[in-house]
Amino acid sequence: MDNSIEQINTHPPFNHEDELFYSLFQYSMIGQVVVNKNLEIQMANNQIFQCFQLGVQDAAGRPFGDVFHCIKLKHSSHKCGEATRCKNCGVWRSVRETLFCDAPVQSVIQYSFTAGRRRARKWFQLNCGKVTWHNEQYAALVFIDISEMKRKERHLRTKLTLDLATGTLNKTSLMSALQQLTEPDKTSGNFTVCMIDFDHFKVINDRYGHLMGDKVLEVFSDITRNNLRSNDVIGRYGGEEFIFIFYETGQRQALQILKRIHCELQKYFSNEIEVPVTFSAGAIHVEAVSGLPQYTDLIGDVDKLLYRAKRHGRGRVVSSMGEMLFTSE
Repeated sequence: MDNSIEQINTHPPFNHEDELFYSLFQYSMIGQVVVNKNLEIQMANNQIFQCFQLGVQDAAGRPFGDVFHCIKLKHSSHKCGEATRCKNCGVWRSVRETLFCDAPVQSVIQYSFTAGRRRARKWFQLNCGKVTWHNEQYAALVFIDISEMKRKERHLRTKLTLDLATGTLNKTSLMSALQQLTEPDKTSGNFTVCMIDFDHFKVINDRYGHLMGDKVLEVFSDITRNNLRSNDVIGRYGGEEFIFIFYETGQRQALQILKRIHCELQKYFSNEIEVPVTFSAGAIHVEAVSGLPQYTDLIGDVDKLLYRAKRHGRGRVVSSMGEMLFTSE
């Protein structure tokens, strides 16, 4: 018998006991692969190829990342395990820790690869242990595909962070974002915070029913999402009150975005109901270099500006720049 494992899909000259364990390995419903310290494959079972959407092939002696089309190697001249960024690979770290630190590894990893012409990504629970074969040490890797579980987890986490009625951040997530924003080590730029509250919303509910009130909030959310940039944030503070966070944005630009949202919303309902659909707002611009307020103080200050706008006639915003009507006179 040779001093190494030569083929992954041929039948080595094992004795009867070896043949039994080889068959169990080869036809296991869990993806398994054995590699040496250089991540070169010694054995791989049928299921591991299905995990990576590949047909079964002879991979003996070939690096793991080459066989399973690691996305990091696609346009790289480096070999699997040799590039600097390979140190961030969960497979590489697990093998190194198992063989050089003599410690079995259980971890959850993400692996990105190419499947045909498209990019793919999967999550695995990876178990890695050391095995000895003819006085040589190898890492035995067991891959359990948990991608579907991760997708459900991500979907659930998203639902937990959103207000279900409007699809905006819920109050807990909004407060967390504001708190992080006012921590000195988390913010280096400037931002503008705006609080808005719908005008005469109770009149809309009483005259046209709560379904119309729900529609107003739904349309407002849709219009808002179409007007915000990718790094802007909106969350529902409570009832008909919402808070906008405009990152790296001056006050004038933030107010122009609010005005555009207000005009589109008012225009949408102008021929549908007689009560004007408007909102009032308060706005504060913060420069990190001039000191950051406590997030609770920030909310209190912008809330005062909002209710000053309410007292002055609604359908307008009050900020340090003064007062601005959302509709043209």
